[in-house]
Parts: sequence; C-alpha cells; structure tokens
Amino acid sequence: LGMWYGKAPGVDRTGDLFRHANFAGVGPNGGVLAVAGDDPVAKSSTFPTASELAFYDLGFPVLFPGNVQEVLDLGRLGFELSRYSGCWVGMKVITETVETTAEIDLTDEMTPFAIPTDFEMPPGGLNIRLGDQMLPKEARLHDYKRDAVLAYARANKLDKVMLGRPDARFGIVTVGKSYLDVRQALDELGIDDAEAERLGLAIYKVGMVWPLETEGAMAFSAGKREILVIEEKRPIIEQQLKDALFNMEAGRRPVVVGKHDDYGTWQYHRGAMLARDFDDAYRILIAMDR
Repeated sequence: LGMWYGKAPGVDRTGDLFRHANFAGVGPNGGVLAVAGDDPVAKSSTFPTASELAFYDLGFPVLFPGNVQEVLDLGRLGFELSRYSGCWVGMKVITETVETTAEIDLTDEMTPFAIPTDFEMPPGGLNIRLGDQMLPKEARLHDYKRDAVLAYARANKLDKVMLGRPDARFGIVTVGKSYLDVRQALDELGIDDAEAERLGLAIYKVGMVWPLETEGAMAFSAGKREILVIEEKRPIIEQQLKDALFNMEAGRRPVVVGKHDDYGTWQYHRGAMLARDFDDAYRILIAMDR
C-alpha cells in the first residue's frame, strides 16, 4: 500500500508522474491513495483550490469525505478500490475537515468491502504487468478500469439517500462537506426529517465525485420535478448528472440546477444563488403541499 499527500499545487506539479503511474496501475496486493489537501477559501493558499478536475484528467477516481470519520472510511475503501480496479485513487480533503478534531467509530474497521458481482474482469486482470505498452495501458484504463470503479462503488453503496422517501418531488444531490452545509441550512429553515418527508424533499449524498455512479443517481432522480446539485467550485457532479439524465423520457426527467440555473445561465454569485435556491425550493415545496 502507498499514500501520496500534497496540497493542490503539489497535485499540479506531480501531474506527469501521476499520469504515468496510473497508466501502469497497481499490483494485485497493493493499492495507492493520492490525497489532495484543498483550500477552497484560500485560508493559507495564494488562490482558492480544488483538485477534482486535475484527478479527473489523470483518470483517478475521486473520493470526497465530508468529515473526519469519512476520511478514515473512504480512505480504507480507496485502497481496496485501487487494488480492485488497478487505478490510483484520489481523495480530496479540505481545510474545514482536516483542521479539526473529532471522535471516530472503529466498530466496522475490520469489516471487508463487497466484491462486485456485475463486472467481469478482462483476461489478465487490471493490475500492473511487465512489458506493458502505452496504447494497451490507455485502452485498459478507458475500456475496463472505469467500469470496475463504478461496479465497486455500486457494490459498496458509496452513494446514499440520506433523507426523504423514493417518491419525493424535490431532490438535492450533494457531496463532501457540502452535505453538512445542506443539513445545517435545512435545520435553519426548520426542516427536520419528518418535515422533509411531509414536503416531499430528499437528499442524495455522493461519495465519489468522479466517475459518478449513474445507476443510483438516475434511480434517485426518476420522477422528481427538480434536482438541486450543491458542490464546491466547478460543476463536476452537475454535468455528469445532466449527461446521465439526457435520454430519460421527458415525463420522468427532472429539471437540474446547480452552478447553472434552469435556463443554463452560469451563476456567478454562488452564495446568493444557494440562498435563493433554498428559499425558492422551500416556497415551491410549501406551494405543492397546498
């Protein structure tokens, strides 16, 4: 097992090494986790940072824990995911999550992760091998490893419905610390679990930013009138969700808003946009309830 850690500038500067290493892969008894320390509010950096797109460009699956407990849980899963898929796995941790102390639960730390039953390994497997050439490495990465990553995410229920019932009319899709921010915002609006169920509001929490496990996301989205995607910085989950829902029949396809509104306009003032969307969403839910 191996772990690399660096802040976002280190991710940029290590890009060439990462690309070659991910093409080569990891051993069947190995696993590598690359942890990026992001500073979204530029607390101790020269600019606000977000490493998801850098990892995406390198072909790394990207995990995003929202608290200290999830750093441990997703970190363990990341090593196993790396070993299974042959990929280096990226994990994004942010200032608000790591510069803190917390009580953690080690009860399930020896519980093994599930092995997918809906993915067939290609001949020779997906791990590193001697004499491998670049074009076969590229083909293996794009033709098989991504599907292996998605199968592993499905088998281990990496994405979960955290609030509401399946027939909810309004959905929120979020990830990492943004999930905690969403729950705090709902608390301040007076929306607890019971009120959310009554209004028809549901929350879907994503554990892996890229690639998005779309089977679960589409099942969550089906039948909803509107989906609000709340994520840091650039719209990675939003775009993947829109792509996944594009061919859904019109009567079942929800409107998806996030960094872009329902007219496709980019929202520059994110804080104001989120405040407006939460307020609008609450008024819409109340109106539908009447």
